[in-house]
Amino acid sequence: MAFDPIHALVGQAAEKFPEHVAVQTPQGDLTYADLAARSDLLATRLRAAGATPGALVPVLTTDRREFAVAVLGILKIGAVFVPFDLAGPGLRLRDTLSGTAAEFVVTGTGEAGRVAELLDSAVPQAGRFVVDLAAPATAEPLADPHVPDADDPAYIFFTSGSTGTPKAIAGRMRGIDHYIRWESELLGVEPGWRVSQFASVAFDAVLRDLFLPLTTGGTAVVPPPGLLLDGAELGRWIDAQKLDLVHCVPSVFRGLATTAESADSPGFASLRAVLTAGEPLAAADAGRWFARHGERVTLVNLYGPSETTMTKTFHVVTPADAERELIPAGQAMPGARIAVLDGRGKPSPQGTVGEIYIRTPFMSLGYYLRPDATLAAFVPNPLGDDPDDIVYRTGDFGRILADGSLEFIGRKDHQIKIGGVRVELGEVEHLVRAHPAVREAAVVPVKDAAGEVANLCAFVELAEAVEPEALAAYLGGRLPDIAVPRVFVPLDRMPRTISGKVDRRALPAPILPQQASATRYVAPRTPTETALIRIWTELLPVEEPGIRHDFFESGGHSLLVMRLLSLIGAEFGVEIPLQDFLAGPTVEALAERVETAILTGGDSLEDLLDSLDDLDDAEAERLLQGGSA
Repeated sequence: MAFDPIHALVGQAAEKFPEHVAVQTPQGDLTYADLAARSDLLATRLRAAGATPGALVPVLTTDRREFAVAVLGILKIGAVFVPFDLAGPGLRLRDTLSGTAAEFVVTGTGEAGRVAELLDSAVPQAGRFVVDLAAPATAEPLADPHVPDADDPAYIFFTSGSTGTPKAIAGRMRGIDHYIRWESELLGVEPGWRVSQFASVAFDAVLRDLFLPLTTGGTAVVPPPGLLLDGAELGRWIDAQKLDLVHCVPSVFRGLATTAESADSPGFASLRAVLTAGEPLAAADAGRWFARHGERVTLVNLYGPSETTMTKTFHVVTPADAERELIPAGQAMPGARIAVLDGRGKPSPQGTVGEIYIRTPFMSLGYYLRPDATLAAFVPNPLGDDPDDIVYRTGDFGRILADGSLEFIGRKDHQIKIGGVRVELGEVEHLVRAHPAVREAAVVPVKDAAGEVANLCAFVELAEAVEPEALAAYLGGRLPDIAVPRVFVPLDRMPRTISGKVDRRALPAPILPQQASATRYVAPRTPTETALIRIWTELLPVEEPGIRHDFFESGGHSLLVMRLLSLIGAEFGVEIPLQDFLAGPTVEALAERVETAILTGGDSLEDLLDSLDDLDDAEAERLLQGGSA
């Protein structure tokens, strides 16, 4: 397959359209001619300082014009760019930057003082090169530009590992070229297209934001800070800027789709396509979008981890997809294959959930300086016997549909068990979001005192007021009882990462059911109620349940009911029918039934409990089982 270095394709566009705006930002514009000249100047300076092919060169700047210059200048000498988002957590920045052991660092003019302390602590010996857009740029082209091989490293992006320790993903040159060519051909991109640049520079999505327009004579358009958080304002900005193409995460698209329902929503007359990736695309959002804009704007759902270079499957969304529970991740793009395998490494039957594996020559080179992690994730193809046939094990769950397309279910580490029953948090979240009153949702497990998952808590960002009971009823017809969240916690705004995804680590601690209940706390008043409260505390994720708190609202579910009734039988020597319990699932009502059952048996409960104080443990146990003292 043909390969062209991505920076060479940008150079060709610069020769054809030197006066076109390459990057438009709130700080100002950068033409193709200036981009080419300034990146040549930076490349010359880096090379003169001793930077060689393969050298890691961190890039620290918030100005996307400076970022584009830095990336192209680094690639032109065969070095590897390592972008950092200065809005990220300070300790993570320091630790990851230190891990590069970089000898050269590129910053912007506005960052010199801001990053000085960071650089002094993380890479004190590194030479520093500033992209100064105000200084004159050389008109001399770079002498003897480096000609890379297709599999040479081009960049490093950091992704969080399962332990929370970032892993450095090393991408290869031809992976960028392959993806950009594919998307350009899919959409029919032409010179002059205006393309959004929303992604953080710390994520590989920035590659398509920048290189798709820069290789085709278009313009990468950067919004003002904070605009992504306001769907209405973002929609007006997209319309005013006459964007042709928007790349975004589904959380950002959700704001645009919700805005589409308002009478004064923008018409997006210039918009040709919206491509979403990074999270599941909600069917309800697609429905809102199509109801307002029809199919005039192409909507594409993408899937693929950074380890395989941006995305590797796509699905052109249609109005019919808005009726699905999950929008497909779609078919593999040319040059990639998808397999869904069971726990034995065999293909999962059609419609059966398994782990997603991706096979492509355009995947990344693995994890930089982490051979153990690379070998664990990049494995010999289980469907063959060639040890050199490597596939990427995603850790994601999905299934193959009847038409051969992939349906993404959720992360492997988002699969939990409640009472021995497997629950996919991603599936629950999809269905919560599908409710018309819900704009965004994040579902988290709530553990009991023993550390076992007892129920689910759903944090929701609402588009309109809705009662928790209505949400629970909606989900009750679509999920097994055990998977319906017992608590719904409304948030004014869902916390987000710098990439726009929901930031799960920033969510509040899961609220225990009795904290969310409007029922007033009433303490136990009798020995029976006290004993029942003790049993509830053992079973449910609550510390002080009241006698009028509902069993199910307090975190109980159908599997726990039978355990509860069994413990009551062992404690009091009586049998409470299931239907009697369901008619009044509170300690107060249950205590009444227990006492009635004991009295029917001929003993006073108070007398029975008093007699237990005079017996040793063995005799008491025998009595409670129906024996005699």
